Amino acid sequence: MPLFSTNSKILLYLWVSVYAILWICGSYSLDPTVPYDAVEAVNWGMNGEWGSPKNPWFVGAVMWPAIYLNLSYSFYWYFIHFVGIAIGMIGVWQLAYRLSHKIELAWFALLILNLSGIINFDIIPYNDNYILVTLWPWVLLFFLRAVYDHPKWWLAFALVSGLATMGKYSTLALIGTVFLLTLFVPKVRKSYQQPLFYIAIALWLALILPNLFWLIENDFSAFKWVDSQIEQGFNLHVVSSTLSVFYPLIIATIILYLLGGKIGWPKEQPNQLVNIILLLPLAVIFGWFLFHDGGRMTEWLQPFMMIAAPLLIGSISVQPKKSLRKTFFGLIIIGGLIFLGYCLVLNYNIRGAGQKMIGIKALTAEGQQRWRQKYGQPLKYVGGEDNLYQWFIIYASDRPHTIQPWDTSEAQPPNVYYRDITAETIKKHGALLLGRKGKDCSQENFTRMSKHWPQFTIEKETIIYQSEPSADPQSMCLGFIAPEKNNY
Repeated sequence: MPLFSTNSKILLYLWVSVYAILWICGSYSLDPTVPYDAVEAVNWGMNGEWGSPKNPWFVGAVMWPAIYLNLSYSFYWYFIHFVGIAIGMIGVWQLAYRLSHKIELAWFALLILNLSGIINFDIIPYNDNYILVTLWPWVLLFFLRAVYDHPKWWLAFALVSGLATMGKYSTLALIGTVFLLTLFVPKVRKSYQQPLFYIAIALWLALILPNLFWLIENDFSAFKWVDSQIEQGFNLHVVSSTLSVFYPLIIATIILYLLGGKIGWPKEQPNQLVNIILLLPLAVIFGWFLFHDGGRMTEWLQPFMMIAAPLLIGSISVQPKKSLRKTFFGLIIIGGLIFLGYCLVLNYNIRGAGQKMIGIKALTAEGQQRWRQKYGQPLKYVGGEDNLYQWFIIYASDRPHTIQPWDTSEAQPPNVYYRDITAETIKKHGALLLGRKGKDCSQENFTRMSKHWPQFTIEKETIIYQSEPSADPQSMCLGFIAPEKNNY
């Protein structure tokens, strides 16, 4: 199989590059609006804090290039997702090759991912999971290199695992398992004799501790949000959620069996250790959600699929006796069909997918235009009665901040906020307010805004909002807090 057995990595880089470019172009061109997670990520990046209401600081930090270089938020969202996925795919190939020592099997691990949505449409809605998909394969690879090659790789492990932890706290499940291995596995325990290991710990803590201090100062708001999503109760849906994420592994196992191969517990210690790093957290998560309902189980499991594919390859106990050529080309065709299907669904607006919430762009343009016509200056601040106004952060060319203050006294602090907002700032620059859908200005009192800023007078204008072409037009009230004159 010369095409896939060559030792050159040019084909690997070509594959992931073409894959990323196609999905960046396709999703940016056809997806009608970015997901709400993009609004959150940009807002957290604009605040520039060491934490956020749901996640650590890295989710917002990833958006800084778009914020400070004035790049299109919507383009950057798709760009950073699929560039990250490409980096993760290279990590999958490298990890599978490390475990199997066979280039063909490394390709098999990579192409298995074509059966899953975690490297394409399923990952687009999330502002955190794509970070784990990007970094987790490298976390395991650098762990193996640190233990079996040279202690200097602990520094790379600390950097990548630290950033992954600051992308989503679930990375601590992997880190905790690695810590247990340093205690109970002699080969790994030798790392405590290496000075570089302690430098790596210091590097990891330097990335983590600022977020810990932020959590302490802000009443552990991110943990409170996670807790608010989960209720006690027996939950058999955990089984279907697990199957919906890991079904590609079942298909890959069947393929290997038909080709004469078998899967078993590996004999090599490195392969055993990374399997433990995967399986122990999965067992804990599965057991927890078996008796707790909610928390979007599928979302928790998605990143584990990214590292499960190469670990499956590392668990092959009997090598396949038949050629993988047809399997490879079949998986490539499946990957192409998924991309084609995604494009067709959006282009032909099947079940409204191609025009979902597209009206928010027109609303943003109209709101900003009315503001500029009324006051002749950029729109700097927005607020409103529901979350619809938050899309101005993404789509308004003036890139306004929200006037929602940070408030930990509420049962659940706001997802989108501006830490530095003050009444003096609003008085100087003014603000545009959006009322609730379906209520004209005679029905809208802007009670949510008045809770925090009761001192301001609001002018009102009724407009018509249509979320998408198939939806019924609805009345909506625009509120205007006039800025001071001559402040721009």
